[in-house]
Amino acid sequence: MQMKLITTLLTSLSTMTGGTTFATTGSIPFPVALDAATITQPSIENIDQNALIVGNGDINALIFSRGNELIMQVAKNDVWDARLVTDEDGPLGIVDVRNHSWTTTKRPPSWGKPYPTQTPPCVIRIPLGGKVVDTKLDLRRGVAAISTTSGTITIRALAQENVFYIEAENGISMEGFRQDFLPAAEIQRTGTIVSAKQTLPGDIDYKGMVVFAVKESKGNRHAVSVVTSREASKPLEVATQLVRNALDNKAAILIDTHETKWREYWSKSGVELGDKDFQNWWYRQLYYFRCLSKPGAYPIALQGGYNSKAKWHGTWTVNYNAEQTFWAAFSSNHPELAEPFIDLVNEFHPRARWVSKTVFGCEGAATLHNMWPFEPDPADCKSVNKRQFAFAPWSYGVGLSGHVGSILWLHYAYTVDTTYLKDKIYPILKDYALFYADFTEQCKVSNEKVVFGPSIDPEHGKFGINNSPYDLGWVRHTLRAAIQAATELGVDGELVSRWTNALNTLPYYSRSGDEGKDIIKVPGVSNYNIITPVVPLFPAEQVSWFSPEKEKALFRRTIKWIESRYNRNNSVVMINVARARLSMTDEAYADTKTWFKGKEQPNGLFYWQAHGYYMTEQIAVAGLINEFLIQSVENIIRVFPALPKNQNAKFSSLRARGGFLVTAEQEHGDVVRLGITSTVGGKLRILSPWSIIAVHPKGDSSNVTTLKPDERGIVALDSRPGQELVFKRGH
Repeated sequence: MQMKLITTLLTSLSTMTGGTTFATTGSIPFPVALDAATITQPSIENIDQNALIVGNGDINALIFSRGNELIMQVAKNDVWDARLVTDEDGPLGIVDVRNHSWTTTKRPPSWGKPYPTQTPPCVIRIPLGGKVVDTKLDLRRGVAAISTTSGTITIRALAQENVFYIEAENGISMEGFRQDFLPAAEIQRTGTIVSAKQTLPGDIDYKGMVVFAVKESKGNRHAVSVVTSREASKPLEVATQLVRNALDNKAAILIDTHETKWREYWSKSGVELGDKDFQNWWYRQLYYFRCLSKPGAYPIALQGGYNSKAKWHGTWTVNYNAEQTFWAAFSSNHPELAEPFIDLVNEFHPRARWVSKTVFGCEGAATLHNMWPFEPDPADCKSVNKRQFAFAPWSYGVGLSGHVGSILWLHYAYTVDTTYLKDKIYPILKDYALFYADFTEQCKVSNEKVVFGPSIDPEHGKFGINNSPYDLGWVRHTLRAAIQAATELGVDGELVSRWTNALNTLPYYSRSGDEGKDIIKVPGVSNYNIITPVVPLFPAEQVSWFSPEKEKALFRRTIKWIESRYNRNNSVVMINVARARLSMTDEAYADTKTWFKGKEQPNGLFYWQAHGYYMTEQIAVAGLINEFLIQSVENIIRVFPALPKNQNAKFSSLRARGGFLVTAEQEHGDVVRLGITSTVGGKLRILSPWSIIAVHPKGDSSNVTTLKPDERGIVALDSRPGQELVFKRGH
């Protein structure tokens, strides 16, 4: 397979600077705010709390000091010991929906093995040559600088190539990363080239891979590249050419190209907030996101591959963690950063179809609790259970497929890219919807509604429950998304009817308590890891600000009830987005501020309770901050829907559903500026911040149209692709 070193240029869109609504394409909206998020530390000795991160979306590294040297612990998204050995596992569980029965299984022995796991391909050591006096991570330019008493060391993961570019006077060295379950790396020296070859074994169904890390130096300039046999038939030759090309370039040209790509990234959106903690968290999480993800790269999983063995095998856990990692991409106007995960779901799909038929006896496709890297088609597998791992009992939750599919659907909702919908989204959603329709049709019926089960509420209790709000929220989400997608593509009319019938047979969410005081809860669950009673509000989005008041009140009560009944390990982002969606402003703002301020580390990232450091799900904090600034559920734009009135704020080119880029400012509690760019045209709907709203095209203030909101406060107008509109308070 030929090399896939993707160096996609990011297309910059209209942005805003200072007091203007729109700015020159390609400029950074709020450079002062971005620079204020720079990380400075006097010491980087603690790998968990102080390490600096550089990355380009495929390769990344933690940089920390130990004794008299800097250490770079390198990771690459597709470097996995991906063995999945099921020889000792028992049979998979089988769910008989029609008879509401299932076979009992235990946690399989394969879970206890050290693999699958990401593993560092190499370690780079850099002599300090003196005492560290200052360190700086410049987010705008993607460079780490470590100043010592003898000089400054700079480190970049080049945005244009898979090369670490290091400027250091005292040279660098490179070695393999020792793992007791892997063969030692083979170090070779050929002239000025040093290489570390790491063999990652395969299993009966998977061939494994070879990884080459290659180093070369010219004076104080050093380059290290990492290439796998997945990417290139001759990875050593490709890695060697990469480092030589880097060092053959003049330093100024190399750095300028790198910084241009970072400038293009930061030009796509920005915030300037009165709350400087929120402001810094937003920029730092989007920096972290770009270090870990880019189109064409393998998707980042639970955390970077920096460790001897990641918790939970470091894989994609789909009942919450994977969605949180990629969800922030859309409203932040970086939908491209979610595309590696969408590619993974497409690659995994033959196995999902096999799972639906084998485990549930249903049509379509179903995803279990975890996805694993490089999964072969079960039809080609010879190992026990066709190489299928299933963590009992949590793997067998029925709502999991919908949770996975939500990231795919959000890509379309925010971009309205019908080609991408046809090629990469609808085929998956169609099969998930088929699974849910078939499952629903096999369920027992009570009072004209199905008893949706058997299933399990994610990470709570035992298998066998019915009508989990998690399941029902995601089934509704998937069926409605599939119906809309099929309708807009003009296909599968008969399936649309079938999916509609399935929707109509679903029961409402299980409630407890007297009318008007009732809440949604899962029978038999008193303490929650994942706040599943709130899932229909967020992230399944079946309830919104525009829902009936009675339903919104039910979910407000549920939020207040559950806030003292969950362990805060997994759901702090989820509960505060849910609060923001219902404009529970004081609670959402205070809890977000207090919790994440208490978890913030000196290197600008967060410790994730009960999980650890460098968890990728923390990227969702940027999405949570966006929720205070803009929401667009049901394709209705709300600006500053949950920001306290005493907080001044500006944002530029945050993305709303329908492909709209929104720029706005709140000052002293009033919306004083609002501009919207329509990227694809179509109906634009806004919850008006004013009783009367005036609109004119950018640059034509004489062509003003006055609009009066409807009874819900919404104004609607048609837009053209590329049209830029300026909104003001009307008279």
